[in-house]
Amino acid sequence: NTAVVKEMYADKPSEITRLSLLRAKFAEYLAIPFNMAVKQEELFLMGLVSVLDVILETSMEEALEKVKMTGEVSTALTRGEGPLANVMELIRQYENANWQEVTRLLLLADVEVSAVNDCYMKSLYWYRQLMFGKEE
Repeated sequence: NTAVVKEMYADKPSEITRLSLLRAKFAEYLAIPFNMAVKQEELFLMGLVSVLDVILETSMEEALEKVKMTGEVSTALTRGEGPLANVMELIRQYENANWQEVTRLLLLADVEVSAVNDCYMKSLYWYRQLMFGKEE
């Protein structure tokens, strides 16, 4: 994933690029606490294309159609349904600091807050390494 992503975002990172990449890696890392390890690649892809509607200035349905995206990623992003949808909803609520909803979603999924926070911190570190090559 990293080589492809680095090539896609070779220019200076924009806010939308940052959001796309952080969502991708956060979603991938969340696969483990959400017991979806076999879905890591789909979760990464879902996060990566979750801002495609903004980039293409169209609806999510049209954006995903343009890139021929179907299946669980498309269902999660367009209808909020399917096995990946809960992870995307958690990511959105987490980004918006809607902690009441985050807590509710984690209770339903039986996932610890500390695991989610750890996944987010790891995704921030990954992004920093990818874009700036900085060591902590």
